[in-house]
Amino acid sequence: MTTVANFGTIPTTQSSTSTDSKKGGAEQLKLDFLKLLTTQLQYQDPLSPTSNADFTSQMAQFSSLDAQNQSNALLQQLLTAQGGSALNQAVAYMGKQVVVPGNQTSVQSGAATVYFELPEAVESVAVNVFDASGALVGETTLQAVPSGENQVRINGINAPNGNYRFTASYTGSDGNARAATTLISRPVTGVVNGGSGVLLDLDGQQVALTEVRRVELASSAR
Repeated sequence: MTTVANFGTIPTTQSSTSTDSKKGGAEQLKLDFLKLLTTQLQYQDPLSPTSNADFTSQMAQFSSLDAQNQSNALLQQLLTAQGGSALNQAVAYMGKQVVVPGNQTSVQSGAATVYFELPEAVESVAVNVFDASGALVGETTLQAVPSGENQVRINGINAPNGNYRFTASYTGSDGNARAATTLISRPVTGVVNGGSGVLLDLDGQQVALTEVRRVELASSAR
C-alpha cells in the first residue's frame, strides 16, 4: 500500500514500510528530510522556484521536530534513570519496619498497639477498636496528647486474635470534633515495580514510598 504526501509543491510517493523505517530514530528522520528536500529542488519549476522564505520555513519546522525528538530521548533517559533509582531506594527498605497511613491493628492476647497523628496538641483523644461487623471490642482515652505521631497500647480487648479496624478522634482548638490520621506499622516484605511506580509490599498491602512516615529496624518495632 502506498501513500502520497506533499512537501512544498512537489508530491512524493512512499511505501508504508518506508514510513515505518522513519521511526527508527532521529538520524533516519534527517535522511528522509534531506531526500525530500533534494527531490523538491530537482523537480521545482525553474520559472517559479521555491522562495527563500519557504525554504527557511521548512528548515525551521525540521529543526523544531529534531529538537523535540532529542528532548523526548533525553526525557526517556531521565525517566529510566529515575525508575532505577527509585527501585534501588525501595529495596533498601527490605527487612525494616515502616509507619504508613492505615487503620488496621493486630490484636494478640487481648491487646493491640495503635498509631495516630495529630496536627495540634489536644486535651484528649478517644481510640476505639471495631471488629468486622462494626461492633466495638476495645477502647481507651488519652489525656493531654501532644501534636505529631503518637502510639498507645490498648489492653482488655474482648476479641480473638486477628486484625481489627480502629479510629482516633479528638476535639480541635476550634471546638469541632475531628478524626486523627490513623497509622499502621508494618514490616517491608517486598518491592513491586508496577504501572503506578515503585511500591513497598507490607505483607500483602502495597504503598508508595511517599506514604512512609517513619522507618525503624524490625527488631525495634513495638
